[in-house]
Amino acid sequence: MNLKTIAIIMARGGSKGLKGKNLKLLNGKPLIAYTIKDALDSGVCDTVLVTSDDDEIIKVSKKFGATVSFKRPPELAKDDVPPEPVIQHALTEHEKITKKKFDIVVYLQPTDIFRPKNVIKDCVDKLSNNPKLDTVFSAYKTHKHFWKKNEDNSFRRITDGDYDARQKRFSATFREDQGVASAFKAHLIRDEGIRVGKNIDIVQTDDFRTAVDIHYDFDFWLAETLKLKEQDSSKVFKDEFLGKDSKFWTQSIRNGYIRAHLIFAMHETGVFETLKAKGNLSVEEIAKKNKLNPILLKGVLNFLYHSDKILIKKNDKFCLTDFGKENLFTDALLTMSFGAVGAYSCILTELVPSLRNEKKYGEDYIRPGDLIAKGSYYTGRKNYPWVVENMKKLGVKKVADLGCGSADVLISLCEQDKNLQGVGVDLSDDALKEAKERIKKKGLEKRISLVQGDLYNPSTFSNKIQDVDGFNAIMVMHEFLRDGKEKVIQMFKDMKKEFKGKYFFLGEFDCIEDEEYQKMPYPDRIHFLFYQHVIHPLTWQGLTFKEEWIDIFKKSGVELVKMEDKLNFRLVQFILKF
Repeated sequence: MNLKTIAIIMARGGSKGLKGKNLKLLNGKPLIAYTIKDALDSGVCDTVLVTSDDDEIIKVSKKFGATVSFKRPPELAKDDVPPEPVIQHALTEHEKITKKKFDIVVYLQPTDIFRPKNVIKDCVDKLSNNPKLDTVFSAYKTHKHFWKKNEDNSFRRITDGDYDARQKRFSATFREDQGVASAFKAHLIRDEGIRVGKNIDIVQTDDFRTAVDIHYDFDFWLAETLKLKEQDSSKVFKDEFLGKDSKFWTQSIRNGYIRAHLIFAMHETGVFETLKAKGNLSVEEIAKKNKLNPILLKGVLNFLYHSDKILIKKNDKFCLTDFGKENLFTDALLTMSFGAVGAYSCILTELVPSLRNEKKYGEDYIRPGDLIAKGSYYTGRKNYPWVVENMKKLGVKKVADLGCGSADVLISLCEQDKNLQGVGVDLSDDALKEAKERIKKKGLEKRISLVQGDLYNPSTFSNKIQDVDGFNAIMVMHEFLRDGKEKVIQMFKDMKKEFKGKYFFLGEFDCIEDEEYQKMPYPDRIHFLFYQHVIHPLTWQGLTFKEEWIDIFKKSGVELVKMEDKLNFRLVQFILKF
């Protein structure tokens, strides 16, 4: 029987003992992120829900993959409110919003971060497999004796004191650790407001670290020290990337390779959009809507269903899980899908002949421009509001987007500022053709025009765009570094001659030094490594550091008006004036 399970994590903003503890960085990661990851990685939680009254906690929780469907009311965020009414509110409110009914609730505390492997799954499995059980929770097995003080100040032992001479040990006692992991039937909290029913079972643990419950500075220091010990360089290398053995490693490579291409294909063909709009569809229905081969599609969807937690399959019909809905359409995923996989798969399939000098990028094969444009759009999209805001401040009413591709960036800027006009400049006929179609589809023909021109030679387009107030280029100018820094300096000098007094909004990736890479956890460094050491070298492009860009501006004689280096994907935004 497949019971629907929701994990509920309580994280209010007003902690007293250790202020801001839920967002406090522990070894570079917000405290709450550890518990969210544990719940997601358990493989048994259909939804991982965070209930909070704090906007920043809500934002961070979503970033790390949790669902936040409502904001906790103030009366349930006081420090004297017990867990039960908060969990009850979270469950019933989420069920009301989503119109879904859950069978099992998993309760996890963000202050408990040392969860033994599989403890969440074991709790849920025990509860699922025994209909008579109401509650299953984690408990630490100890042989220590416990005593209680009586009203007359005498003491009495509350643990069994029998001694087994043959085994040389005391009988065990169990310390309840519900914050580490607890699973209970949803009807208990929904209807009765309780977590622990009459029929309980325990998942035994023997990890002494489960006693660490973070509420004060010392607790935090202790947890941080233990995590550092856990994540020493050899263990990080083994557990976070290569896996526990060669089988795990090789199958992870196979899984990542296949899954990346399948997810890209499902986005590019519109399958995920179809499932997002309307779930519970058969393969034939999805194939018909998107004009796809149903036999091939069936294989893809079944692979993703069994290898991931993004799809649900019931009665041969598919729909997206809550996790899938929230994560398949993030900028990080879409950047990877359209950019890294869609646009750049050719540089990997052609790597062997390229290494042997039998083929060369740009001559024998090339990345598809439309997918490059999509990937670049999602890479910089979160930074566009910053660009639009500063354009308004500087009085930019018409902007020229250099290397506009399919015009996604220009369209986005014009949609955010209804008074902004734009001109797209690109050398590619195919890119301009695609851009024209997209602009027409958005109904922006009167506000956006297109011009063909070579960025290396601004005079090829300068006379057609003299009425612009500024320029925009997201991840474009670095491509010319392949010909050397001096070439880029000369390009800026030429643009200054043609467009004196105009503003230039330039977005470029800030490279990472080897030492900084080595300090990053493996999952965090992979995106940047692929970007810096695979995509650009294999397509004969240049990348550099923000300090090097500043030096280029200085030697070009252009003014650096403003710089913002705290944006998404290590993208640094420069505002220049010619």
